Amino acid sequence: DDLPKVRSRFSDSDPSKQYDQATNQPKETTMNSKKQFDIEGGLVLETKATREKATLGESSALGEEEAPSVGSSGRHERFNRILIIVTFIVVLGCTASCAFLTVGITSAVRDQQEQFKRSATDLVAKIESAWEDYVHAASIIHGRCRGRDFTRSDFRDLYEYITADGLDFQAAQFDPNISHADRDYYEEEARQFYAENYPHINYTGFRGFNTDESESLEPRWNDSFYFPIHYMEPIIGNEAAIDLDYHASGARKRTVMFCINNGRPALTDRLRLVQEREAVAYGVVLMHPGVNLTNNQGPWPRDLASIVVRIPALLERSASTQGESARVYLYDKSDSSIDKPVFLAGANVLKREGDGRATITHLEETGIHTLHGQSRHIYVKDISAANKIWTVVILSVDGTFEPDLVFVILGGTIIGVASMCLAWWIWTNNQRMIRFNRMKSQVDAEKAALILESAKETAKAERELNDFIAHEVRNPVAAAMSATSFVKTAIAGPNPLKTEEELTSVRDDVAIIDNALRFVNDLLRQLLDMHRASNKQLKVNKTPTDILHDILEPVEGMLHQRGGSFDVTIKCEPRELFVLTDRLRLNQIILNLGRNSSKFVDKGFVRLTAGIDEKGHVFLAVEDSGPGIPKEKRDFLFAKFQESLDSLNQGTGIGLFLCKNLAELLGGDLRLDPDFNSGFEGNPGTRFVVSLRTEPIEHDDYRAATVETGETSETAVLLDESSRGSLPEQLNVLFVDDDPILRKLFSRTIRTVAPGWSIREAANGETALRLIENQHFDLIFMDMYLASVEKQMLGTETVKALRLKGIDCRICGLSANDKEVEFLEAGADVFVFKPIPCDPIALTHELRRILYLNSHSEARDARASD
Repeated sequence: DDLPKVRSRFSDSDPSKQYDQATNQPKETTMNSKKQFDIEGGLVLETKATREKATLGESSALGEEEAPSVGSSGRHERFNRILIIVTFIVVLGCTASCAFLTVGITSAVRDQQEQFKRSATDLVAKIESAWEDYVHAASIIHGRCRGRDFTRSDFRDLYEYITADGLDFQAAQFDPNISHADRDYYEEEARQFYAENYPHINYTGFRGFNTDESESLEPRWNDSFYFPIHYMEPIIGNEAAIDLDYHASGARKRTVMFCINNGRPALTDRLRLVQEREAVAYGVVLMHPGVNLTNNQGPWPRDLASIVVRIPALLERSASTQGESARVYLYDKSDSSIDKPVFLAGANVLKREGDGRATITHLEETGIHTLHGQSRHIYVKDISAANKIWTVVILSVDGTFEPDLVFVILGGTIIGVASMCLAWWIWTNNQRMIRFNRMKSQVDAEKAALILESAKETAKAERELNDFIAHEVRNPVAAAMSATSFVKTAIAGPNPLKTEEELTSVRDDVAIIDNALRFVNDLLRQLLDMHRASNKQLKVNKTPTDILHDILEPVEGMLHQRGGSFDVTIKCEPRELFVLTDRLRLNQIILNLGRNSSKFVDKGFVRLTAGIDEKGHVFLAVEDSGPGIPKEKRDFLFAKFQESLDSLNQGTGIGLFLCKNLAELLGGDLRLDPDFNSGFEGNPGTRFVVSLRTEPIEHDDYRAATVETGETSETAVLLDESSRGSLPEQLNVLFVDDDPILRKLFSRTIRTVAPGWSIREAANGETALRLIENQHFDLIFMDMYLASVEKQMLGTETVKALRLKGIDCRICGLSANDKEVEFLEAGADVFVFKPIPCDPIALTHELRRILYLNSHSEARDARASD
């Protein structure tokens, strides 16, 4: 509190300026200054290097590689042997598993492919056999009718004989070669036959498609000869084909001429049969010129026998006894002038259980190029059908010819899992390091991509921080140095502190030194808390909290201890107001706001209030009767490094920023009430409102939750000396720090509250490990950064080594930097920021917290839950 007076006593100039000794002119603090502050290597501000980093950031972002660190190399050496073993096991296991799976799957797939191929080959053979049945039937018809010594009744008997074997076709026909002179005779014979036997048929003589462009049947033009369908069975259903001249035109004429010229059976192109009932069914006409017998006299070939074949019937005859389900397609690829084969028929063959027969359903017309990729297996085979080349495509259907991979996959999985488990068992102790290296690699990759932009932002932030620290630290340090000089002068005389006036002056100087150092210490702690809050590194531990007893009353007591001519009052409505929040952070917010208000209030009040707003949420407020905040400064009120609101008190400028971050961390918000008025003339005052944005909990829920979790209020813990017991009278303590002055001061400080404790010192981690082998310690204080002539072993590494040795005593991590997470992950039980408090009461509370508040199991459970 005396620090502002001391500053006015020793420094009348602006602390943000320095003076040139040669010209005695003020000069501004620039970015060329060297390191301005150092917290155990954690806060080093060297802005010249930052500017160089910004200048060279682009080249670094373009891919300059950094040499591997010594620590990384050491870790690789330590884990090299186990890495080789694990790699060998994993590679061997994976290789064996992959080989087993590859061989097994390949064998199973190949076996199914072979089975499918055998089934498809069998089906193709059945199609060829069924086709030969049609050719044989046509040959029989020609052989019986070639002499023309038969009647229509005989042709009917011949038809019944052929169909008795189950051969299914549209019509059986005999097409005699009739000259123009005989045309009238044959037409009259047919007219009499149909008039007598089928009077409903209107016979009109020979008919045909007289030209290639003809689209309907019409009386046949005169020609030198004809090949009419003069004999046909059955007649019913095929009336449109009666005496249809195949030699009239188009594809039928070409087929007739092929048979006459080559003496071999021939097929027409795909036909849409005139009286076909199914939409997806096509047919062809098989014309057979007969067989040239050696004892046959006369020209050959003369007449033709023909069978109208429905392609679906051909597939049904072929696949009716098929052993496996499949899809089969027929295409005509004889015409080379057409790019794609012509679709003839398609059928889905489904095997029926029990009778061995198959259910056949006909498929829509599909292009052959669309079939590839539709099924796991496909078989394509070209066959000869008279003068045509047909392509048979057979595809497997779902659920057939699937490889049985259960035992193959099971065996491969067992081999792979066994090898992985073995590797995992060996690698368990190194898993944490692997995750760390992986995360570090990811961070390095992101850092390389953003280094240019980050360098500029870092330079700006460090410039602001430099200016801020230069402004805030220089005055208290100057005051402390001046007061120290006065004390040295006072005690250097022959009769130091002889008079009461000299003694009072020295006491004032010591108070100045104490206040200055406390100010700097609080500033550094606020900087660390600000950094943790802004980076979301502060952890929230929400517990049931009594607003009145856990927050308002403790803060009121702390503000009263500061003294002053103003009143500190509390208003909590309702008085029993409970909420689930982090009481430590909420206490920190209200205390910071209260201390800030107390600095600006000369008379009047500082009021702490709490209640429930219109939304049903809990809020807390800190009100005062100070001079208020000018409107022009309200927009930057919560900035990180805002200028002091009071030039006399020289506040740090980061308190409100920290409070707002803490409020947001709790899920709430901090705001300034612009409409508040204290009621004191000339002092409008200020009112800061902390909205927790959460509803209160019932008193019964508060008590039940408190009993269940074993939580007690922080105030009760600090005030009840018997809650955890007194400090032990005898305790073996090891303090590890490379600074001999800090080791000496630590021993003196501890003995002020625990004179019976035995304290040993170690300068580095190696020494600590050697002492542990020969002596038992109950409590170990471990600094983070430890210098050593052998190897620089960090405090966290030493803690890990102690835990690996089975040391189970309490370990407390120490650092002026935020190293809590690193120490807890390494195995420490608790972490404390340096410096350790020197006040006996505060030191006793801190030692009790270190010894009792977190047991080993609680600390480990907390780390596991994190």
